[in-house]
Amino acid sequence: MFKMNTFIRNLDLQQQGIWFPLVISAIVLLFILFMPKRQINWRGIYLTFGVVGFVALMLDIFIVAEYFDLFDIGDPNIEGFGDLVTYGIIPACLAVAYLNYFNRKNKWLYVFLFTLVSFLFEWGLTQVGYMKLKGWQNWYSIAVYLIVYGLWLPWHLKLLQHPYDGAAEQNALSNKIHEPGFNMDKLEPDKMLSFGRKKIK
Repeated sequence: MFKMNTFIRNLDLQQQGIWFPLVISAIVLLFILFMPKRQINWRGIYLTFGVVGFVALMLDIFIVAEYFDLFDIGDPNIEGFGDLVTYGIIPACLAVAYLNYFNRKNKWLYVFLFTLVSFLFEWGLTQVGYMKLKGWQNWYSIAVYLIVYGLWLPWHLKLLQHPYDGAAEQNALSNKIHEPGFNMDKLEPDKMLSFGRKKIK
């Protein structure tokens, strides 16, 4: 019983304004669950969620909040459930939504839109009293969001969409074999893989 009480206390659910990140996280999780999957499948969602969540947790909790002590989320002495939601879940969900609807022709429109959404979320945290600034200003984060949405996530999407080399060679060869008039006897075995490499270039 004592351990359960300790667990509940460490969730830090009594902090002022914790309802805000909890509500936002529920909304974005439901959105990710039911949105039409356009450019990112469940494998991409899984990988993006893990990578973005990990990076956000490392940067915000251990570098900005702890080492530089620029702001506090909830109780500064407890890494509660609100911290996990604020740093790990919400940024990852926003990244997944961004990649799913990302369009290179309108890249900067999406960059500015998601930068605005991220900024408003952070600003909301301070307004409800859950995020306490100690030298940091919300507008400082705008530069970070521009880099994340403008550079890092498009690179991440390109990495997700890049086919595994072996699979690409097999697909290229398979497509060639099914072309009308293709004669398998004329394709030397030792040239099959080189053909595949030329095909994907």
